[in-house]
Amino acid sequence: MKTPLSVSSLFLILSIFSCSESEDPMSPLIGKWENRTFVDSLDIWFVDSYTFKNDSLFDLKSTVREIETGADLGYRLISTAWYNLEGDVFQYYYSDGLFYFPKDRNAPLYAPKEELRPGVIDFFRIPEGTLSFSNNRRQFTFQENCFNANSDVNCIPIPSRTFIKVD
Repeated sequence: MKTPLSVSSLFLILSIFSCSESEDPMSPLIGKWENRTFVDSLDIWFVDSYTFKNDSLFDLKSTVREIETGADLGYRLISTAWYNLEGDVFQYYYSDGLFYFPKDRNAPLYAPKEELRPGVIDFFRIPEGTLSFSNNRRQFTFQENCFNANSDVNCIPIPSRTFIKVD
């Protein structure tokens, strides 16, 4: 009687552990990534930060800096977005967030976080393209598919963007 009970208990324990699925995110994007662009004529850095939280959501923050890795001077946009990464095809979408709306032509290009206002961007398409990682997986390049206004003849290329992992 002891042997059948031991064998049954062993099978029960093995079935519990063998069938459990991991709840951990699987995306290689998890973490914080930055795309930094220096604008000579303005002598400032525009920084887009993507903080991937799980397999489908990321926080998007657009800021301005005096030096590439320095403190943010102010904000242009804060939003939460969804994304999908299947193989090397990446697509994302956000519509609502907090935005900086300059009041006139001479207004600064950024504002303190508390001056951002709720807004909605009405995308007419979902950005999609190829995402490729460097060998050490510390940076990725996103090459968005060209913008197709009416037909393949009018396809407007979109420059690629490279992001560096910062955490």
